[in-house]
Amino acid sequence: SLTGIGTIDEALDVIDPRVNNSNAVSLFRSSLEEFLGRASNSLKRLATISESSSQEIKEARKAHLEAQDAVKPLRQLFDLIVAARVEDENNLIEISEESLAKNQNLPEAEKTVNELGSLHFPIAFPEVFIRENPGFDCILGNPPWEKAMVKNDVFYALRYPGLISLSQASKSLKISQIEQIRPDLVAEYDTEVERAKSVRKLLLAGPYPGMGHGDPDLYKAFAWRFWSLSRDGGHIGVVLPRSALNAKGSAPWRLEILDHGSFKDVTMLLNSAGWVFDDAEHRYTIALITINKGDEFVGALRIRGPYSSLASYEIGMRDTATEFKASDFKTWSEDTIFPLIPSHAASRVFKKLRSHPRLDTGGEWDCRPATEFHATNDKHYFELGPSDTAALWPVYKGASFDIWEPDRGPSNYYAYADPETVLPVLQQKRRSSSRGSSGVFSGFPSNIINDPKTLPCLSPRIAFRGITRATDSRTVRASLIRGEVVIQHSAPYLLWPSGTERDQAYLLGVLCSIPLDWYSRSFVEVNLTYHLFNALPIPRPNQDDPIRRRVEIIAGRLACPTEHFSKWAEAVGVEVGSVTDDEKLELVAELDALVSRLYGLNESDIKVIYDTFHEGKDYSDRCKLVLKYFRQIK
Repeated sequence: SLTGIGTIDEALDVIDPRVNNSNAVSLFRSSLEEFLGRASNSLKRLATISESSSQEIKEARKAHLEAQDAVKPLRQLFDLIVAARVEDENNLIEISEESLAKNQNLPEAEKTVNELGSLHFPIAFPEVFIRENPGFDCILGNPPWEKAMVKNDVFYALRYPGLISLSQASKSLKISQIEQIRPDLVAEYDTEVERAKSVRKLLLAGPYPGMGHGDPDLYKAFAWRFWSLSRDGGHIGVVLPRSALNAKGSAPWRLEILDHGSFKDVTMLLNSAGWVFDDAEHRYTIALITINKGDEFVGALRIRGPYSSLASYEIGMRDTATEFKASDFKTWSEDTIFPLIPSHAASRVFKKLRSHPRLDTGGEWDCRPATEFHATNDKHYFELGPSDTAALWPVYKGASFDIWEPDRGPSNYYAYADPETVLPVLQQKRRSSSRGSSGVFSGFPSNIINDPKTLPCLSPRIAFRGITRATDSRTVRASLIRGEVVIQHSAPYLLWPSGTERDQAYLLGVLCSIPLDWYSRSFVEVNLTYHLFNALPIPRPNQDDPIRRRVEIIAGRLACPTEHFSKWAEAVGVEVGSVTDDEKLELVAELDALVSRLYGLNESDIKVIYDTFHEGKDYSDRCKLVLKYFRQIK
């Protein structure tokens, strides 16, 4: 169903691609529709046969065969199109019935289609595609969630149970032994590998935008196939992994639906203990997705969950779904990622947080995430295990720091670097990245760009962990790290085209707060990507706002434990190392209260955040402390 031809429009995109990029009418459409229309009389006769007797059954079979024979030229054309995708060639210049039957490539094309088992939907269901407004009225499905590839251990494990549980060394030895005694299985495996290559090639060449991002997962193609096979006004109900709603490769599909239909209902299920699908990964989040196709449905979308048990699902389905305007939803992230919102009360809090400007909006201050070194590509600049580190700088990774902990010690460093080696490299990278409008250093004054003494690594700066999960104790792990440190790509840092140290302190305070973290957990799966980070909602009060100023002071004090931060601390107006262990808990709670006030939350909203922040964890004591400070804010 994925390697065959789905619709007449899909075939036209191949044989007449110019139409795909214009409003022109294809000269080939009438021919294709005429081929399909030949089945009309047979299908109409078939529809009137009740099949209540053996004679009527014979007549029905005859009508069906006549309809299939009538669309034979179209089947031949579709077979040639599939073969052309496999071979990266398109020799379909003439598509008359006679030329198709005599096409020298047809026998090989039919063989290819037969080996792939390709299904052409207009051929299999001509009555669905022959009518005005063609396509299915309703599609229900639970497609396979697997990559178009064959792994040898999985292949042999199906024939030899227990293989998959062996250690890597034992598994490799066992497979070698199997291959020695079962050459027939080796041949079968090789055939499966070649077939998977053909399928992968067809998926990448097919009508499935986004398939080139990562491995070609079958569910991505099925999601597009469901959409294209539905008629205007049609309905789709499918089960998909959550990645269909947050992975970059499926972003074009989500946007297409938001622009020309609606997600009528999206219900998220966390497959804890396998309560949804016992044979699926228990950590998966599964999405039950209802879609309406047609411009008349554009306008809103509804989200529920995640529900981690049947009981929570049954309770949650009695609640009102969270509804968003599609126009607002599309501004939250470039990839139209769907959030996880645990309850209707949580949706109220979510909307309050989301009402504030995106981080990348700009204004009085502006910042952007950047990467300094890549752990693999730039590894030759590092020293991984030096005996003498006195003259070297640490190379940080994400685990090298944590919230209000700017340095977790040498055991958490990625490596070391010689400043005489890396500083010229960073200066050259900065110059290259300042050219053009898309470089991360674009917009910086030339006197800054050309002065090596202004390199970001020489001064304190904010960094955050790129690799993180919504189920971790914290998701946004940001910190002010000291100068004379370089960072590899798992820990992006912030560049500031405009803004002061006070602005940095303010943003750091918001990033390290529970309200902001609670919001981020709605979107993050395993990475805090640039797109997600830039879309974080950040309140933008003026610098003279007393609540904002208090956020700066608290964040500044918590961020500066040593003299490494003295100049930065002085600019913020705080003293280095001024926080005692007894004070820290109180200051962190006050910070959460202040940020909650800036977001426009009330006491009920704060309780929702702490009640739903981390399933299985009790945050009630911290919530009480935050509320104490919240009530003191004037």
